[in-house]
Amino acid sequence: MREQGSSGAPSAPLGDLHALFFLGGASGAALLPFFALLLKERGLSPALIGLVLAVANLAGGLAGPVWGHFADVGHGKARILRLSSWASAAAAIAFLPTGSSLAAIVAAAALLYACSGAGAPLEDALAVDLLGPGRLGAYGRVRLWASLGWAIAVVAFGALYEGTDLALVMPAYAAMALLFGLWTYRLHEARPAGTVHTGSRLGAAGATVRAAPKLLPFSAGAFLMSAGWSAALAFLGLRIVGQGGGPFLVGFAAGLTAVVEIPVMLATGPLGRRIGLRAMYLAGAAVNVALFSVWALVSDPTVLAVLASLEGVSFALVYVSQVVLVGRLVPAGLLASGQSLFSGIVRSAAPIAGILAGGVVFERLGPPALFAGCAGLVALGATVVWLVLAGVDAAAAPPHVAPPPAST
Repeated sequence: MREQGSSGAPSAPLGDLHALFFLGGASGAALLPFFALLLKERGLSPALIGLVLAVANLAGGLAGPVWGHFADVGHGKARILRLSSWASAAAAIAFLPTGSSLAAIVAAAALLYACSGAGAPLEDALAVDLLGPGRLGAYGRVRLWASLGWAIAVVAFGALYEGTDLALVMPAYAAMALLFGLWTYRLHEARPAGTVHTGSRLGAAGATVRAAPKLLPFSAGAFLMSAGWSAALAFLGLRIVGQGGGPFLVGFAAGLTAVVEIPVMLATGPLGRRIGLRAMYLAGAAVNVALFSVWALVSDPTVLAVLASLEGVSFALVYVSQVVLVGRLVPAGLLASGQSLFSGIVRSAAPIAGILAGGVVFERLGPPALFAGCAGLVALGATVVWLVLAGVDAAAAPPHVAPPPAST
């Protein structure tokens, strides 16, 4: 029997949702930890790698709210996820003939990230919608399946690429994206009952901003934190390889991080109820400040890979807090747009600033200066979030109905 989502429409059983998250994590593992290494193999310098990743994230950030808009106005989250995943597979194949041409690489990477921009935000929106306002604390138990998929796949892909060639990165990602898209057929999502009709010039995104006034200030603080976080993680692989490691060690570090995420995500429900979402968010930020500070002092590639596992603690605490907080701030009829807008700002736009600056700092001042600066930026962003979200833990969840049309 299928459960009812917060919209009242039949939704996927939790088992199907768990599998979707598992495949989503495995798909990302085929590409994300190894993309910078692939670009380096194509002959790009750290600064140019930063440029490519920044432009790609910009494209993903701009496309995300568009995907979310179409999901909210009647096409459904599962259907848009399917279209996005198949477009991502095609874009990955289109990347193959770019060679060492910077212009071709930038264009292909931007297309790839724009096509995949629906992924995580719409997965999160599906989970929040299915759980409903009374069970948002259980989100971590859903999201851990993505970490499990990542943990298993990233080690396997790291071993594959080291034993063969990094040229397999894009074909492997394309295959995983196709599999993910096929699985969305299992969700059988009906057209949302709370379809949003908005006269806003900004579509569902404009309606979301009006309905959730704390969303943008929250996103601003999270932007600062994510910029530092993204810069540190984007160049950790290059640091490991530069000190004598290889793709397998990079994959091992990413896999170990995901393994650590899983028990922490299991604990996020009771932890959030005990200390509150704000405090849980701040605890995750504090772990990253300490970790990046240590990365500034360590050069051994194996030690760096092992220490990277602590990032899993931070990721679990921060990511779960963010998704649940957005789910509390935004009405159910705008969940896809709310998650996509937040993701576009925090997980796409923020890396643009962080990675662009990080590439320059990495190349000119060295990895220790980069990681130390990232620690400071994370601390600043976490402070802003703490101040902006005062009182949110005690506030009632927004009504799970579509808001009236906006006129922004």
